[in-house]
Amino acid sequence: MLSTRKESLLKTLTDMGRHQQGNHGWSLFHECLSEVAGSEQTGGLDELLAALWSRRPDISDTHAITLIGIAVRQLALQEAAFADVFRAELAPSHRTPVLARALSERTHDIARLMESHSNSYTGARRFLLPQLVVGAFAEFRRLRRVRLLDLGTSIGLLPRQLNNRRIFDRFAGDLRWQPQAPVFRRIPLAFVAGVDRPPLPTLDWVRACHGPSDYYEQRFEEVRWSLEQAEPADTERVLEPLDILDPPALAGFLEAHRINVVTCNFVLYQYTEDVTRRIIETVVGALGTPSLLLSMEPSHALTRMGCVVHAYLDGSPKPLHVADVSDGHFVGTVTVREGFDELAGQGWRR
Repeated sequence: MLSTRKESLLKTLTDMGRHQQGNHGWSLFHECLSEVAGSEQTGGLDELLAALWSRRPDISDTHAITLIGIAVRQLALQEAAFADVFRAELAPSHRTPVLARALSERTHDIARLMESHSNSYTGARRFLLPQLVVGAFAEFRRLRRVRLLDLGTSIGLLPRQLNNRRIFDRFAGDLRWQPQAPVFRRIPLAFVAGVDRPPLPTLDWVRACHGPSDYYEQRFEEVRWSLEQAEPADTERVLEPLDILDPPALAGFLEAHRINVVTCNFVLYQYTEDVTRRIIETVVGALGTPSLLLSMEPSHALTRMGCVVHAYLDGSPKPLHVADVSDGHFVGTVTVREGFDELAGQGWRR
């Protein structure tokens, strides 16, 4: 009989397989993983999950599934013998045994990657909303100096994109705002930092986090282009390894660097609800007044398109519903919600 935890994971896997985008790059893998889980070749998967849950008990089902896929993808990029798992032209009856063999023969290699990494997918367009929201917040609260920390920053792209009008102008036209978009404002950045769990991800790992499809190849090229366009700035910028599950270390960083704005994009969904709540409480508890924690997370834990945007103001753990985004890759529509006026005042609408 399946354990309760595995039953929960397989239900999540079924939900992810029904994603509206269809073959968005990972559906081939989800299909094969479901077949392996229901077959007699499940030994490698069971061993892998047991190792993962032992080392990372607070991981969410969604994150566990994405990490298995990314780790196998990394393996397939390095070894041609496993590349067939992601070849859309092959039938599931061919791809599934290849995945089962990878999970059983390379269990320890895959487990090692999953224990030491996170889903470090980096979207070049995700900075569009923080750019406008933090800019509006800083103007409304008359902040002359914004000291910003990006949690779960991956390769640190967002901290390098902020205030870059060239990058903003390339992508902003593909994002529609209802009822209207805030105007572009330069954020008065005095200090910008990004932290992520050690070891910090490499660009190769970020590539593996992008699904094997033309759609994701375009998204990854946007990341590489943005890195090329990100010019050195006068603002002090820091990129450091830091485990955000370590409350004293996280609070210490925030206080030592006098952070007053924190961004957190597609990070908290990776953990259980209790852990997510603890991270939020740690962050807001270490911020003074005025301050902002801006969180963007998947609306349905990656089982559907879109994300929800919440803000936490002035050390309060009470979330404000700021906006909903139709597509988590930020090609679509942002619908402004009631919390935006409290965050930025009525002036943003002019």
